[in-house]
Amino acid sequence: MSLFSFPSRLPLLLSAFLALACSPDIDPSRVVANPIDVDYAFTHHHQEGGREAADPVMAFFNGHYYLFPSMTYGYWSSEDMQHWHFITNEMMPFGDYAPAVMVFKGELYWTVSFNNKLYKTADPEDGNSWKLVSDSFHAYIDNPDKTIVDPYLFPDEDGRVYLYWGCSQVEPIQGVELDSQKNFSPKTQPIALIEHNQSVYGWECRGPNNDTEEPSSNEGSAMIKHDGRYYLQYAGPGTEWPIYGDGVYVGDSPLGPFSHCAESPFSIKPGGWMTGAGHGDTFRDAYGNFWHTSSTVISKRFLFERRIGFFPAFFNEAGELHVRTDCSDWPYVLPDKKVDFEKESIWTGWMDLTIGKNATASSSLADHGPDLGADSDISTWWSASSGNPGEWFCIDLGKVCRLNAVQPNFADEGFGMFEAGKDKSPYRYIVEVSKDGKSWKRIFDRSEASDTRPHELLVLRRPVKARYVRLTSTDSLTGYLSLHDLRVFGLSHGKVPAKVSEMTLHRGEDRRRIDISWPASEGARGYFVRWGTRPDALYSSWQTKDTSLEAGLFSTDQEYWFRVDAFNDSGFAEGAVVFSTLK
Repeated sequence: MSLFSFPSRLPLLLSAFLALACSPDIDPSRVVANPIDVDYAFTHHHQEGGREAADPVMAFFNGHYYLFPSMTYGYWSSEDMQHWHFITNEMMPFGDYAPAVMVFKGELYWTVSFNNKLYKTADPEDGNSWKLVSDSFHAYIDNPDKTIVDPYLFPDEDGRVYLYWGCSQVEPIQGVELDSQKNFSPKTQPIALIEHNQSVYGWECRGPNNDTEEPSSNEGSAMIKHDGRYYLQYAGPGTEWPIYGDGVYVGDSPLGPFSHCAESPFSIKPGGWMTGAGHGDTFRDAYGNFWHTSSTVISKRFLFERRIGFFPAFFNEAGELHVRTDCSDWPYVLPDKKVDFEKESIWTGWMDLTIGKNATASSSLADHGPDLGADSDISTWWSASSGNPGEWFCIDLGKVCRLNAVQPNFADEGFGMFEAGKDKSPYRYIVEVSKDGKSWKRIFDRSEASDTRPHELLVLRRPVKARYVRLTSTDSLTGYLSLHDLRVFGLSHGKVPAKVSEMTLHRGEDRRRIDISWPASEGARGYFVRWGTRPDALYSSWQTKDTSLEAGLFSTDQEYWFRVDAFNDSGFAEGAVVFSTLK
C-alpha cells in the first residue's frame, strides 16, 4: 500500500520510514518538494513586488516537459521534471493568464486567455521558432470584442481537436470542436458542459473555507482521456484561498454529456505549509505515470501571488481520478519508471522537523519576527532588517535529529517594483548545522550562486545529526534577507504519537459542511484528517495543528468516511476510520 495513504500495520510502516530516511539508495538528484523550484517571475501587479506563476499546463514533447504558467513571460523546459531552463520570446504574449497547449501532428500549439491568436512550433527549445496559425482563433464568440478566458486544447486519438473554456460566475464551462483544416475554426456551436451547482457541491462555494453564498466562478477547465472515457476537470473558486481545488465530470465523448464524479474535488490541499491545488492539468510523464500540476497559494502581497505544485495522480479500478496532495510539500522522489501511485509511495519518509520549533535571527523587521520563519505557513515570513552580508536565521529543533534535507524559501522582502519578468540579485548563502549551538559544520554552500532559487531543496547525500540549523547570507541583496520558512526534513528517533481512536462528527442542516473533532494525541505535532467516499479510499486530506476542523467542501448527497492520523518528528500513528452517515 502507498505511504501516502498511511495504511494499517503500523510497525512495518515505521520501519519503512526509518529505512528510507537512512538509505543511501535515495538518489538526491531526484528528490524534490513542492512548490516546484523555478525562478518564478516577478510581477508588476503590486508596489511591494512579488513573484507569480499559476494556472499551469504541461506538455511532454520530443523528450522534454514544457511547463506553461500564467504571467511567466515565457515557459520552462525540462528533461526530468526537476531541472528547468527558461525559454522566452518577447514577441509572444506570454505575460497573460491561463495558457493552453497541445501536441498535435508533431508540433506544439499554444494560446492564452484574452488573446485571439493561436501559435505553433516544431522546436519549442527555440523560443523564436513560434509561428502564427490564426489571428482570429476566438472569433466565434457572439461578441467579436470578447475573447475567451481559461482555454484548454484537447487533441483526441482520432485526430479531432476540441477547445474548452470558462471563468465566470454566470456562464458554464463550455466546449467546441475545432476544424484543424481551417485554422482551427469552430465546427460546432459552443456547448454548455458544466453548470454552476454550489448549492449541492460545497467546494464550489467562494470564501476561505467555502463559507459564502456569493456566486461561484467555475474556471480552469482541463481534459484527459483514459480507457476510452473523457475526464473534464475544472476549478472551484478561488485562487487566493487555500481551499482552491479541482473537480471532475466524466463522459463517453469529448463534448459529453458528462456526469459529476463523487470524488470531487479530486485535487485539493487546504492545509499544511503550502495550500491550494486548483486550476490544474493532468498529464502523463515519460514512463506513463499520471501527474496533476496546479496553482498553490500565497496571496499575501497581492491576490495572484502564487506558486506551482506537482502531485501524483492515478485512476483506480473503478475509473475514478484521484490526486495525492498529502505530504506533497515534504520531499518525494521523482520516479524513473512506471509506478502505481495508488499502491506505491514516492515520499521519502522524511518528516518536517521545523513544525512548532523556536527560531532566532540576527535582526528582524517589525511584524516579521523569527517565529514567522518557522511557523509552517508559506503566507508569512521572517525578514532581517537589511540585505547585508552576515544576516542569519537559525532554527532550534529541540534535540539532536537526523537531517536529510533543508529548504530555504525566500520571501523577497523589500525587493519592490521593477521591470516585469526580470530578476534581481540572487540569494547567496551558506547553511551550517550544530549539535550544541557552539561548534558549527557547513553542509551547503551557495555563496557563488548565479541564479535565484526561491524554493530550492538542498538534499544531503548522507544524513547528518544536528539540533541547530543556521542560514547566513554571504552577499548584498537588492532587498532584505527574508524567509517564508527555513524548512528542515529528517527524523527524530523517538516515539510516534498516540493513536487517535475517537472522533466526533456533526453534519447539520447544511449538508455541505461537516464539523470534525477529536481528543489530542499525546506527543503529536499535527494531524492529517483524511476522507473519501469509501473506507479503503481515503485519498483527500487536510493537514492541521488543531484538534478540530470545520470543512464546507462536501456534496449534499454523498456519504463520507473519515480518519485522523497523528504525526510528530518520529512518524505517523494511523487513526480509526469513522463513517459519516446521511441520516
